[in-house]
Amino acid sequence: MTMRAALLGTGLIGGSIGLALRKLPDVEEVVAYDLDPAVRAQAVERGAAHRQSESPAEAVEGADVVFVAAPVGAIPDLIAAAAPRFKRGAVVTDVGSTKSRVVGEVAKSLPDGVTFIGGHPMAGTENEGIAAADPALLEGCWWILTPTEHVEATAYRTLHALLSSFGARVMALDADRHDDLMAIISHLPHLTATTLMNLAAERGEEHAGLLSLAAGGFRDVTRVAASNPDIWLDICAENGVAISSVLREFAGRLLELSDLVQAGSRSDLRERFLSAREARRNLPGKQVDGELVEVLVPIPDRPAVLAEVTTTVGDLGINIEDLQITHSEEGGRGTLRLLILGREAATRVRDALSARGYDVRSLSL
Repeated sequence: MTMRAALLGTGLIGGSIGLALRKLPDVEEVVAYDLDPAVRAQAVERGAAHRQSESPAEAVEGADVVFVAAPVGAIPDLIAAAAPRFKRGAVVTDVGSTKSRVVGEVAKSLPDGVTFIGGHPMAGTENEGIAAADPALLEGCWWILTPTEHVEATAYRTLHALLSSFGARVMALDADRHDDLMAIISHLPHLTATTLMNLAAERGEEHAGLLSLAAGGFRDVTRVAASNPDIWLDICAENGVAISSVLREFAGRLLELSDLVQAGSRSDLRERFLSAREARRNLPGKQVDGELVEVLVPIPDRPAVLAEVTTTVGDLGINIEDLQITHSEEGGRGTLRLLILGREAATRVRDALSARGYDVRSLSL
């Protein structure tokens, strides 16, 4: 079955999505809209879209899947502008790195029969714009989805399968939990890099040649400081509470570290260094081999269950390789089929869902 797609926003991420879509044999057409006419024209020239449109509404007409790749603060308004022309049955998603407000606001403007599933591909570079777009950017990246109780299994399955075809690893999380986690692993590192880069630049004015001495470690930890500042203004506005909280905790820990350094407490410092090294070495990587295990979960045939099951798996940090739902002939019931990579991961999924009261009847080991 062929598919038509629309892109609202054709920068680095939107352009990369367009290029990935164009590589799929089942995608019949990709239509691009960007606020900047030159950028959307360049998206067509680069092969990220078949054609461009002059408005969001025109771009989404007839599209089965719509990707909104705009700054997070602009996402609800863009979707509202396109809403009257959404095709019934369309699946709409975004790429913003904050989710709570977006998910709530978008729900107010969607027409009946259109499904919004918040999304966040954890991919990017310090480079910006359609010129830097690359479908390989999406391969192997975590792509977070934030389904709500209103998301139908068919719509989720469509989007999940499409993102997996890009080579992404799909995980579902509750929108609020997503924002709390991003404050720690994404937003705090960027603000830390910004602070460090500004400090070094100011010291560089006092000590000529300081920045020319910057070694690999400094360049690695400050790389993200080269990102688009307007994007980060939106992120700080959208996720300010969580970011402020984690910044205060981080600042407190830095002050504790300062006291240890000043006191010359070698044993305490060594403990901090060792625990950080151990945690860094234990960062999970992608499991590239192993048995695919099918977990069968009988469920009531209602949307809220899908959100609960997928976010429960996401909380474990486990990717669902594939997802299908089989409806019972009697109606009102169905079976959710989850494909999990690895026996150990599948067992964790079974145990977590059983703890929530689901009767996981079969685990193909």
